Amino acid sequence: MNLGNDLSFVLLVIWPPYIANSVPVIVSRLPLKRRPIDGGALFLDGRRVFGDNKTVEGFLFGCAAGTLVGYAIAFPVITFLEAFMLSLGALTGDLVGAFIKRRMGLEPGERAVPLDQLDFMAFSMLLLSMMRELNCIVIAMALAITVPIHMATNYAAYKLGLKNVPY
Repeated sequence: MNLGNDLSFVLLVIWPPYIANSVPVIVSRLPLKRRPIDGGALFLDGRRVFGDNKTVEGFLFGCAAGTLVGYAIAFPVITFLEAFMLSLGALTGDLVGAFIKRRMGLEPGERAVPLDQLDFMAFSMLLLSMMRELNCIVIAMALAITVPIHMATNYAAYKLGLKNVPY
């Protein structure tokens, strides 16, 4: 185990999920028709499955951008397929987080710490671990550095007018 190598690896593989997770915020500000992924459907508890903020357009653009830009940054450390899986994991994790928040009675945009900060990265690491062996240190580092980075970037997006809340 080499912590320097592990940290270098983590600092590269976090790019696809970070980009994939941030692009839907930008897409939400574009003059596009936005379609909720859940189509407005209600779950068994009478609440929306995901809510209006989780859109088909955000998911597709986020996955594409995370894959392409993340791969360009992390090449040759990861493959194109791994960049795609990391991006897909980020957006799937975000959907799972939204699903859990709706079951808790939280509205879209309401704070749920640490779920909001870790759902996307946890799923990204899960999908990547299905493609290559990851040690616990790599996963722990990815999750640990994600919390402050996620909080800082969300605050910056809020200050730039891209988000309605600073978290």
